[in-house]
Amino acid sequence: MGLADIKTFKHLENDVISVNRCCACGACIAYCENQAFNVIEMKNYTPQFKTDKSVENCKECGYCYYICPQTEPLLDRLKEIHLVKDEIGNIIDIFAAKTTNEQIKKVGQDGGIVSTLLTYLFDTNNIDAAIVSEYDENYKPIPKIIYSKDELVRSAGTRYSISSNILPLKDLTQIAEDIISQKKRIYDADQLRIAFIGTPCQCRAISKMKLLNIKPAHVISIVIGLFCFENFDYDKLMDTLKSKSQINPSEIKKTNIKKNFFVTSKDDSVKEVNIKDLDDAVRNHCHECDEFVGKFSDLSIGASGAPTGYSMILTRTEKGRSLIDSLLATGYIERYIIPANQISEWRPKKINWLKKMTSLKVKK
Repeated sequence: MGLADIKTFKHLENDVISVNRCCACGACIAYCENQAFNVIEMKNYTPQFKTDKSVENCKECGYCYYICPQTEPLLDRLKEIHLVKDEIGNIIDIFAAKTTNEQIKKVGQDGGIVSTLLTYLFDTNNIDAAIVSEYDENYKPIPKIIYSKDELVRSAGTRYSISSNILPLKDLTQIAEDIISQKKRIYDADQLRIAFIGTPCQCRAISKMKLLNIKPAHVISIVIGLFCFENFDYDKLMDTLKSKSQINPSEIKKTNIKKNFFVTSKDDSVKEVNIKDLDDAVRNHCHECDEFVGKFSDLSIGASGAPTGYSMILTRTEKGRSLIDSLLATGYIERYIIPANQISEWRPKKINWLKKMTSLKVKK
C-alpha cells in the first residue's frame, strides 16, 4: 500500500462523520490521545479536529480510519479471527441465566448478568477496572471507569441512548495512576486489565484495535457485547418521552422496552410510550447496522429471547466460556432449567430467534 492509499482523519470525516454514520464510540480519539498526537476530540458526540492548527498537526497515520467500526477495512480478517460465518457469529454455547446476588437483583435489569460478571472479576482480582455506563442527574448516559464492585450500582440497567464507552481509554495514563495510588500491584499502564462492556459497534472497534495490536486496546482483557436493536439520540429521546409521558429527565428512575417504551419515574409511576413515536429519535448509524448480538466479543448478553427475569448468554471464545463456567461453578449465577419437553428444540429455537431479530434490525 502506497502513501496515496492511506486513509486519514479527513477521509473519516468525509466517509463517516459528515454523512452522519458515526456511532460516537470514541475509538479514534482514544487511539490518537494515547499516541500523544492531541489533534482530535469528541464534541456533542462528534469526533472533530480540536483547532484549525490540528489539521496541520495530524500525523495522517490512518489508524483512526481503520479502527472505526463504520469502515470496511479489516472486517474480513476480523470475521476470520472470530470465526464469523453468519449474521450472529460464532456460538460455543447459548443459554439463559440470572444472578444469585440479592443486591444486584434489586437494581439490575432482567438477569443482572453483566453486573454479576464484573462483581466476580473484581472479587477474584481478574481485572483492575471496567468500562461501564452511568446516568447523570438528567438521565444522560456517560461512560465511566470503575475500580471496584462497590461502584457497580450506578451502572446497572439498560441504556437506550449513546454512551461513548471507548472514550475513557484516552486517559490511560491517568487510569493507571489512579490504580497505582490504590496500591494495586501494577507499575505502569501496560499492565492494566480492563473489562469492556459495550454495544456491537463498540466491540467491533475494540476488536479492530486488538487486531492491529495498538494502544489502548491492549489493556482490554475481556470484551462483553450487549444486544442492541437501535440507539436513540439523547435530546430527541428525552423531548419525546417528556412530551408523551409528562416525566422530566431528572425524574426518571428506569426505562425499558417491551414492545413499547416504558418510563418509570422516581415515585414509581410507570408511563407507556408507543415505540413508533420514537422513530425520529433513532440515531442514523443504527439504520445501516447489521449487528444485533455483537459478533466480535468474548460474550454476548441481552434479554431478547430469555425467560422473564433471565438474560441470554452467548459464549463466543474459550475465554468467555471459561469465565461463565467459573460463575456457574461458584454460584454467582444460576442457569435456567429448560423443561424436559423443550430440551431438544431449545438451542435451535433461540438461535433462530436471534437471527430473526438481526434480520428485523437490518430491514428496519
